[in-house]
Amino acid sequence: MTARTAVPDGKTYEALIFDWDGTLVDSRDVCFDALARAMGDAGVKLDPDWYWPRQAIASPDMLIVWEQEFGPLPEAIDEIIGRCRLYVQAAAPDLKVIEEIARVARAARRRGQRLGIGSNASTNTVWAGLEATGLDALFDVVVTWSDVPQGRGKPEPDIFLLVAQRLGADPARCLVYEDAEVGVTAALSAGMTAYNVQTGVLHRPVGSPISAAPVHGPAFAAQSLAD
Repeated sequence: MTARTAVPDGKTYEALIFDWDGTLVDSRDVCFDALARAMGDAGVKLDPDWYWPRQAIASPDMLIVWEQEFGPLPEAIDEIIGRCRLYVQAAAPDLKVIEEIARVARAARRRGQRLGIGSNASTNTVWAGLEATGLDALFDVVVTWSDVPQGRGKPEPDIFLLVAQRLGADPARCLVYEDAEVGVTAALSAGMTAYNVQTGVLHRPVGSPISAAPVHGPAFAAQSLAD
């Protein structure tokens, strides 16, 4: 079993990129309740046992999977998702900041490092959450599912590559903080290093030019390299 490492401070990286839901904020209940309510408005019950294994997928993509499994929804996906996003925005004050990760971002901001957010959520919902939590001043760039072509959200690398591009950072010198395997996969596909805040494992892409370089701090003696 791979040993859990401490959250990396990221000092040796050119830029730090953070996922939003589940990484910087605890939004599990907010996101589920919003989608369940939006689907309920259309007369459809969202089964939590079906939802939770897919929670890291962007909601519009999740409903495409729903229709593939259960048939057409009674309303257009765009209409359901539009209501869902409004419900998420309204509940933004209920979001709980995950302080262990937010402290990393605050310290990096004080050092003058470039910081970005790369999320499978929508731009409006992420910004509502940033403003409600007071984290908005920390980040130079926010890129979401709304900013990439349909079907190119995580686990595809497009979101993280666009963050790096807008930050003017080399993807190989970016550290991503994620809470889901689809996000870790996206980061590695983008040629970035990824730290999974749930498992405590640091993953590096194969062939990374910094794969043999020392990582700041003693906490990485037991770090794991991605296969």
